[in-house]
Amino acid sequence: QTAQPPSSMAAPSMSAHIPIFVIVLLSAVSCSYPSLTNRNGSETDLAALLALKAQLADPLRILADNWTTGTSFCHWVGVSCSLRRQRVTALSLVDTRLVGSLAPHIGNLSFLSILNLTSNNLMGSIPVELGRLHRLRYLDLMRNRFSDALPTTLGNLTRLVRLRLGYNELSGQIRPGMLIRMHNLKEIVLHQNELGGQIPLYLFNNTPSLAVIHLGNNSLSGPIPTALASLSMLEVFSVQHNQLSGLLPQAMFNMSKLRVMAFEDCGNLTGMIPTNQSFSLPMLQFFTLAGNKFAGRFPIGFASCQYLQALDLSRNSFVDVVPTWLAKLSQLKKLLLGSNNLTGFIPVALSNLTSLSMLALDNGNLKGEIPHELGLIHELWYLNLGQNQLTGKIPDSLGNLSKLSTLGLYRNQLSGQVPTTFEKIVHLNKLVLNHNNLTGNLDFLSALSKCRQLQILDMSSNSFTGILPGYVGNLSTQLSMFIAHSNKLTCGLPLAISNLSNIYLIDISNNLFVEPSQNPSLCWKILYILISPTMIWQALSQHKWVCS
Repeated sequence: QTAQPPSSMAAPSMSAHIPIFVIVLLSAVSCSYPSLTNRNGSETDLAALLALKAQLADPLRILADNWTTGTSFCHWVGVSCSLRRQRVTALSLVDTRLVGSLAPHIGNLSFLSILNLTSNNLMGSIPVELGRLHRLRYLDLMRNRFSDALPTTLGNLTRLVRLRLGYNELSGQIRPGMLIRMHNLKEIVLHQNELGGQIPLYLFNNTPSLAVIHLGNNSLSGPIPTALASLSMLEVFSVQHNQLSGLLPQAMFNMSKLRVMAFEDCGNLTGMIPTNQSFSLPMLQFFTLAGNKFAGRFPIGFASCQYLQALDLSRNSFVDVVPTWLAKLSQLKKLLLGSNNLTGFIPVALSNLTSLSMLALDNGNLKGEIPHELGLIHELWYLNLGQNQLTGKIPDSLGNLSKLSTLGLYRNQLSGQVPTTFEKIVHLNKLVLNHNNLTGNLDFLSALSKCRQLQILDMSSNSFTGILPGYVGNLSTQLSMFIAHSNKLTCGLPLAISNLSNIYLIDISNNLFVEPSQNPSLCWKILYILISPTMIWQALSQHKWVCS
């Protein structure tokens, strides 16, 4: 009789009685087919995508022709799946002209890491269900028409690296705790929306990786949080076109990685920028605080910013000369210092800035002559020296600025004739010379006829004499405004001016034209024309306002 095993001995496992080849076979089968859980997950993703499709108009038929159940959704346009499972990991439909709202089913794509729906026509609220996508790293809904408030559930996206919601119609306030769990966040873009209220003071206290902050073009108010200065990785900070007030955090001028600082048109930012002892922005490339209330002298600390390309300090209350240290900024392309209390002369040293494309020193108290060396800055396409106390002649050398599109010399005390060298400025679009002491006849108009892109010509309130020559009709056919009032011109408009087919404003009032004797009721002491060109020529020719 076979002995029974002692009661203290464990019974053998069930697998001990199964042949080893059966175990291997079962293992192979389980690897060949997705588990019930994975299959259900794939079905959930499929249902979510079809729900998204059903809620969107698709004028380009991208979804209609491609998102069909006859093909695996992992092969649909804009859809990416994981290698191990048939689960959606990325959904990218950029500039596909989709119209409609974003279905809440988006929150069922639980493996989603990237959501990019930039440049469509999506509207309505951003679904709160996005807060369920705990694997999401990149959320980009830029350039749509999303409205209402930012969902508080976005704060659940702890793995988020990039949050881009700019160029929408979002409103309400930024919640204080919105970013408190986003320790991995590197970029937040909320600009060009309708957000209001203050920037929460502690918004950035738990975002050590932040490199890019765009909050511009909203209706944000109050101070700029001082905690920003503790973001050691920060490279871009833009809050321009808001309603902010108070002082800039002084420590922000001592951040080693900052490349872009934009505070333009905040309106009520005040104070003084620190001196070079506490000013260190070695990587700075773009800086603007135009349209605020800053005072003092132009900060010499900028002289050490060797990579600086754009410096806009215009429309503030700085009191200073145009600094010669600007000549050290060899990469500078944009220099705007206008609408401050500028004093002294225009330094010749500015001619060293050979990469400069924009120079504005307008609306100040600059005196002396325009340096002829400015003609060496061949990359200039915008030059504005208007509304100062500049004297002397307009330098012939400005004609060497062949790329110039806008030239503003208005409201100075310039004298002499307009240089005929302007004929070389073939891209000239706008020439504004009004309110000076310029003299001579209008022969320079013959030179300007070679500027075939000219649209605006204002030479009013000077002392030009003689008649309007017939070659005024040879000016650019793009000319839309011809302003010559308050001079000493005689006769009237030449008939050839009818060649200017796009003209819509002619002002030759307050000159020495003789009123026609016929039909005195049509004798205009002020000829300010805002009617169609055909009516102008008919009226003028019939009533002797035209010189033959």
